[in-house]
Amino acid sequence: MKIYFNGWFSGFLNKENPGVTSDFFLELFKKVFNEECKIGNIDNSQILCEFDMLIDCPGTLVNAKKWHTTFLFNGESTMRCNPNKYDIVLCGERNHKNVVNTPLFVPYIYTNNFVDRLMQQKNITQVPDKNICVIITNPGGIVRNTFLTELEKVVKIDYAGNYKNNIGGCIKDSYNSEEFLNFISQYKFIISMENSKEDTYITEKIIHGLLANTIPIYWGSDKVFDYFNKNRLICLDSLENINIAINKIMYLLNDHAKWLSIVNQPNFNNNTLSRNIDSIAQDIRCLITNSCWNNIDKIYCINNTIFESKRHDMLKSLFFKNNISSDKVKYICPTYKYTIDKNTYNKFTSNQVVRHLRHFDMLPGELSLFLNYRAVLEDIEKNYKDGLFLIFESDVMEGKDISNLNKFINFIKDKNFDLIHLGMYDSQIMNKVLNNQFPTGYRNSNNYNRNLLEYINKNINTEGFIEDITNKDDEFRVIRKFNTRCTDSFLWKYSAIIKFLNFMRNFEDYSSPFDYYMCNFFEKNLDFKHYWSVDEFFIQGSNIKLMESTIR
Repeated sequence: MKIYFNGWFSGFLNKENPGVTSDFFLELFKKVFNEECKIGNIDNSQILCEFDMLIDCPGTLVNAKKWHTTFLFNGESTMRCNPNKYDIVLCGERNHKNVVNTPLFVPYIYTNNFVDRLMQQKNITQVPDKNICVIITNPGGIVRNTFLTELEKVVKIDYAGNYKNNIGGCIKDSYNSEEFLNFISQYKFIISMENSKEDTYITEKIIHGLLANTIPIYWGSDKVFDYFNKNRLICLDSLENINIAINKIMYLLNDHAKWLSIVNQPNFNNNTLSRNIDSIAQDIRCLITNSCWNNIDKIYCINNTIFESKRHDMLKSLFFKNNISSDKVKYICPTYKYTIDKNTYNKFTSNQVVRHLRHFDMLPGELSLFLNYRAVLEDIEKNYKDGLFLIFESDVMEGKDISNLNKFINFIKDKNFDLIHLGMYDSQIMNKVLNNQFPTGYRNSNNYNRNLLEYINKNINTEGFIEDITNKDDEFRVIRKFNTRCTDSFLWKYSAIIKFLNFMRNFEDYSSPFDYYMCNFFEKNLDFKHYWSVDEFFIQGSNIKLMESTIR
């Protein structure tokens, strides 16, 4: 496959640029399209890859011919081209629409073969003699300049760039060279601050200090700790906390043992590059591969592939049967009933609210569902900034209406909902609901809070239930509910995930079953719009005894 690169900077094609070259993209596209990729010309290339500086060039070639796929790469903090013209946009933003999260530091470390070096185990024993350096070409970083002004009041800073140079000349070595890293390694700290704070806009600046075995002092993306070990650097989160950062720097300048403990920390969380060329390629494939349920950004399954191997095989079979690409599915289950230790159990279940429901305490398997669901929501928060998501428990199975799911998603995706349960229901009860036979005495019950009762009484229709985004004439119907029927299969909007995740973080009493916990959330957050689908797209295998429950 041939790639035409248009509008790129000097040194990109001939591989002389120290930052990013064509090699990274050729390897990336090889993983995306599963074939060798080479640089071509405009006539013989199937793929167009443009750089987001075309305003200074002859212009985009998106409409010059019929391309197989068009890409836009932006390594800066702002976008100059129209991203909607391209199939895929690679930039420092979390996934949404046609954007695939590509923080600039990722192509930088692949271009320069720094990946393995950054993950090597370290044994640094010598503390550098010099204190702090900074290399600034662009003097416009307001936060950085403000911080440096305050830091200069308590310690000397060596300015080695064009800005405020005080070392007798600017460092001339290329910033990907060993000479450059050797210069930095003379210092205990390097200022590694971005020019602006954007979503996942994290440049190569932070990499220099890590490679040089010094401590980066960082300001920039709030997502930096999603990728880098927070114990390996000093992060200024805001100007209001300048003194906190400066005090920590001054402390470490005088405590060599502590300084050494920091530089010997792994550079990445769990010593793993979580955003890498493979995950970027997978996300691109999700967008350009035609498969069913295309309006779903990602499918998450709470499934432990070790302890639940049979269920894992059943889930894979379900997706294969429905033409769902494996790239679109992620299995997350960091805890299991056998792996929850006593401290974790006690932390989240000390109140044992479940005792109001039954005579025995929370089971480890019940707590694991909480922790795994939270891990799923956190993974979505980390990797996305918008979208629709399906979240399944491991015992989900096809329902009788599964063939209409894609049509349902197309119907519902733009309507005003937060969360829809797509699973099984008691057909007798639902038929009563839809035929105005559902008992409504609960409206006067003292078991509901007054605000909830008032809301229900105000919004309930003549049929005895709330149906505010669909009606009886629609092909598909969803009924507003303040309780779950189970938690096996949910369709979530991104904004709803953030709301519920924040609730889980602020209310960590996980000592009642997960469905009761969700009901508590619904009743306390009346603006959160949760529905049951009338169609049965999925069923819960353990609930109807088609498979054994793993909770116990």
